[in-house]
Amino acid sequence: MAAIAEAKGLLSAAVYLSTGRQTLAASVARAASAAASRAAVVDTFTDTAYSRASVKLVGSADDLLQAAEAAATEALRVLDLAEQPQPAPHPRQGAVDMISFMPLSERKHGDIAEELSACDALAWRLGEALGRRGVPVLMYGARAGRTLVETRKGTTFFQSVKEAVPAAATLPPDFGPGGAPPPKWGVAIVGSQSYVTNYNVAVANASLEDGRAAAAAVRSAFGVQVMALPHAADDFEVGCNLQASDDRDSPLVEDVLACVEGSLPAGATIKEGYVIGLAPADALRRGEEALAEEPGARYLYRRVLAPHFNPEMTPDAPEPGAPEGDISGAGGV
Repeated sequence: MAAIAEAKGLLSAAVYLSTGRQTLAASVARAASAAASRAAVVDTFTDTAYSRASVKLVGSADDLLQAAEAAATEALRVLDLAEQPQPAPHPRQGAVDMISFMPLSERKHGDIAEELSACDALAWRLGEALGRRGVPVLMYGARAGRTLVETRKGTTFFQSVKEAVPAAATLPPDFGPGGAPPPKWGVAIVGSQSYVTNYNVAVANASLEDGRAAAAAVRSAFGVQVMALPHAADDFEVGCNLQASDDRDSPLVEDVLACVEGSLPAGATIKEGYVIGLAPADALRRGEEALAEEPGARYLYRRVLAPHFNPEMTPDAPEPGAPEGDISGAGGV
């Protein structure tokens, strides 16, 4: 897969947003889609329970950068961190919470060193651009010398789910203003890493402590980032960031699911395991298909996760409770 992606000159970027409103996420996706001819939106995901959304992009380097900057610019226009639930249902520290540039591969780092370097260069160019717009930006990745988790620990990201706190950082910004972050925007985190497959396992009939034990088992077995969080009703999810490391490829979702299932007590029910934002092979396939179309004809691949909503949405589906054509401050559906 790494060789295919490299030969075609395609990389990916994921833009994570602090909103559960699909009209706003769709507005961001449309801005990204229109920004460059050789970059395409391959997934737009909104989770109303977590008040979180993501837009995934695939493209050639310079076009990918243009699309990611357009997405972030539109997000800064339409999102207001102060309007989000407090405490946060999902950790966060910014309206544009995190942007990650990633190779389209699940191979270990040594096999994709050139692509990782290209992604890191794009991340720093975008971080500088957002800083010029007045957003405090923290960088992560090889050049920054710290991981995403280490960077998040230097902010209120993890604290945000425990209490109502304004977004802040103890780390000095790499770009943008110092001091207290703008309440509307908070702090943006931008960087590069090996491809992250966001894989969630929804569990019922078990306690959150059981979920944390399952998360610890996954962490121990595969060395990936994972947490257990309350979700809809009395359920919880074990959320995993599956990715390669220096010495091993990214784990298979089937192996992770088996690990979670084997770590839960008798009587616990696995409702589903699902990928948010596509595995790399699927992202590459969608990117190739989209780039073969004229820019105005490309789908935004919108999906919404909500208790009363079909998780597989068509590109023109309206927001729950909103009439067709309702712009909701975001330019329409």
